[in-house]
Amino acid sequence: MHVLSALLNPLRFSVKASHSGLLACCLLLSACQNPVPETPRQDEPVLVESEDYPSLAELEQARRDREDAERHRQYVANILYDGMRALREDRLTTPAEDSAFHYFNRALALDPGNQVAIDGVQEIVARYLELMEKASRQGHFETAEQFLDRARMVNPDASGIAAAIDNLQMERERTHSVHRFEFVGVRNQQPSVAESLRQIASTVSETNAFVLITAPSDEMGRWMYAQVQSGMNNSRIRADIEIGEQPSVRLVVQ
Repeated sequence: MHVLSALLNPLRFSVKASHSGLLACCLLLSACQNPVPETPRQDEPVLVESEDYPSLAELEQARRDREDAERHRQYVANILYDGMRALREDRLTTPAEDSAFHYFNRALALDPGNQVAIDGVQEIVARYLELMEKASRQGHFETAEQFLDRARMVNPDASGIAAAIDNLQMERERTHSVHRFEFVGVRNQQPSVAESLRQIASTVSETNAFVLITAPSDEMGRWMYAQVQSGMNNSRIRADIEIGEQPSVRLVVQ
């Protein structure tokens, strides 16, 4: 019995060994057919290829485009600043290369549709019409015509020009006469100037005209008014005093 057991033990060992070898081979074959994916190391970058990402050249070009756009914007802004300064200083169209009109036109050439430049051109026209109205009110009609021509040169279709033309014609028709005086004579209150002012009083009485006195200062205007008033016969003149470079008296009739 012990002899039979001893004879069978090697056989069991052989069968077990065969089964173990067979199992190992199966596992090895399974591993070869289904490889375990390799996990990338944390310190290695993962490269992703996609057409949605811009290239380095495209990014560099975009940066240059932004810088060019900013330089262009700043350049136009500097021109507009020069234009606004010229406008405040009444350098409207002259001198030609340092006027508000010149700067605003340059800005529009570089940036068509720039609202600041468009508004600036409209302000030039409005300022010329304002100067024209003042000149015509004082009886300086030739000067008023010059201001009107410049406004039309800047923008012939600007609103307000047609009304300004009508107003200038009306002021011409309402003007009886315009008397101009030398600045020095009025400032020094020369007797000859005083006499000329007193003589105007007779025309004022005859026509019942409104008297518009233009003088470089309020003091000079009051002196001119006093001289005209002194020539009136117990009646008070209807008058107004306006500050202007050229001393004058304009008689306005209905």
